[in-house]
Amino acid sequence: MNYRITPFSALNQLNHELNRFFDDRPFGMLASEPSTFTPHVDISETDTGFQVSVDVPGVKPEDIEVSLHKGVLTIRGERKDEQEQTGKTFSRKERFHGTFFRQFNLPDSADQETVSAKAVNGVLEIAIPKGQKAKPISISVEGE
Repeated sequence: MNYRITPFSALNQLNHELNRFFDDRPFGMLASEPSTFTPHVDISETDTGFQVSVDVPGVKPEDIEVSLHKGVLTIRGERKDEQEQTGKTFSRKERFHGTFFRQFNLPDSADQETVSAKAVNGVLEIAIPKGQKAKPISISVEGE
């Protein structure tokens, strides 16, 4: 079996716990939300937008909720446990099941009106286009 251990595992766990403690969710949402596991996320940027890729193997698209409120992208969902068959006992069970919850603040350049999401081969892909950059305008000053 191949286990991936990095020197940053403890730091990543600490970062996760600190993010949960110092959560900056918008008003009206719960201060904390229980999660069974935390899916891994990659966020990339191009000239035209942002791409959020979330590992959600075994999660059906209808069990995933993506929402956007006041510049905060929220991803929540549930990986349902397999129905245990009678006469079947596990000698090992390592795959997580249960709920997950992630939030990210979007940059001001994100066009929040045209965000799209799709799930393909166990990866949730969220596309966030960039909006038009604000261009300086000249305003004439009128006299009396």
